[in-house]
Amino acid sequence: MNKLILTAKTHLGMLGLFLLIFVPSIQAQTKDTTSNPLQISGMFDLYYSKNFNNPASHINDFRNFDIYENQFDINLAKVTFQKLASPVGFRIDLAFGHAMDIVNSDASLGTEKSLRNIEQAYLTAVIPVGNGLTINAGKMVTHMGGEVIESASNINYSRSLLFAYAIPYFHVGACASYPFSNQFTATVYIYNGWNNIVDNNKDKTLGAEIVWTPSSTFTFIQNWIGGPEEPNGTKKRHVFDTILNYQATDALFVTLNADYGQEALDPTGYAIWKGAAFTGKYTLTSVSALGARGEYYYDQSGFTTGTAQALKEITLTYEYKFANSLITRLEFRRDWSDQNTFEDANGMITKNNQSTILVGSIYTF
Repeated sequence: MNKLILTAKTHLGMLGLFLLIFVPSIQAQTKDTTSNPLQISGMFDLYYSKNFNNPASHINDFRNFDIYENQFDINLAKVTFQKLASPVGFRIDLAFGHAMDIVNSDASLGTEKSLRNIEQAYLTAVIPVGNGLTINAGKMVTHMGGEVIESASNINYSRSLLFAYAIPYFHVGACASYPFSNQFTATVYIYNGWNNIVDNNKDKTLGAEIVWTPSSTFTFIQNWIGGPEEPNGTKKRHVFDTILNYQATDALFVTLNADYGQEALDPTGYAIWKGAAFTGKYTLTSVSALGARGEYYYDQSGFTTGTAQALKEITLTYEYKFANSLITRLEFRRDWSDQNTFEDANGMITKNNQSTILVGSIYTF
């Protein structure tokens, strides 16, 4: 592991040298910034959810962003400032709402609590090597997973169990991405850790991604992340994340996301979690669509959900767009487990299933 850390530090040093040598010289040659203006965009996302178990806590179990039931809730409000790299740029996402509370709930914020509402903030530089090497450095959302934090970019409103439990939300670190061809791109990552602002141990977390697009209708993505994540620990956590996207017809899009994760435990053994989610979207008209997701998640050690269990869920979503800027979704979801892990109306964990209905509205600009 010492050799691996030494190699990572060497690569970071080389990255810094690249930035010092190439970026100023390229910047000096690029005087015209009018063709690359600052871009500003944003979104506002709220929902109302009803849980038919009527849980006493008014919490939907095993959810991450649509957690509150029988009340209106502001999930996320954000503004993005971005200047595309040509050859240097940046991106800053300022975000507020309960989604950010959840994203940062396990973060080692230290004294940097101001970073809680910065979903992303990173610099970008394109190094003129071959087809162009893109370097990002700062706070970034994770490269893992088939869904994202922003509801508008997902097929369903609620997130999958894989998104909630199998993978991290964000990292602080750097990455280097290189397009070997129009069909194949590879990226390597070095992070402080898993949902960490400040590293909680002496080692770094590493990651990788390959994207293969053999045709305009099919994409294969393979992700990996690995490293020690416990405070002052050395035991490794690894997650392998696979995504298959297929545009079957002009109207039908389907995607498969599968995850396998493990963490070495003291003194011996491993905690293991794994699962798969199959999601589809069928476009009815230019303003309406149907979405569906079926999922299986096995937390055999209880490491991620708190109970050794097999969770399953089915989600059905109807989407309607008003003027292409206001997305409204009506969603029914049923979750169930092979254990009694859902809350009842008396506040007791006596149920093995949960059904919810939700109305969500997302305004984008």
